[in-house]
Amino acid sequence: MPSYQLRDTATRRLLAHGLDNYAAAEAALDRIDDALEDDLAANGEGAGRIRLRLDIEKVTAGIAEAVGHHVLLLGVDDPADPLPAL
Repeated sequence: MPSYQLRDTATRRLLAHGLDNYAAAEAALDRIDDALEDDLAANGEGAGRIRLRLDIEKVTAGIAEAVGHHVLLLGVDDPADPLPAL
């Protein structure tokens, strides 16, 4: 039976493993995203942009295969209308 895991593509660090299915991997991504946003806010980080790419890997018989990825943009405080008022 395959399992799923999450890996940071820049560092190759494994962030979560042993997830039952793709939906569980996406839920883990959401939790990581929320935790990182909370950490930024707690440290007084305002507008800025941190880009993270995380791969979802399917693991079958000990072999990991990338089956999806998500790009997280953290700390983005873009205004609703980027054009200046006249």
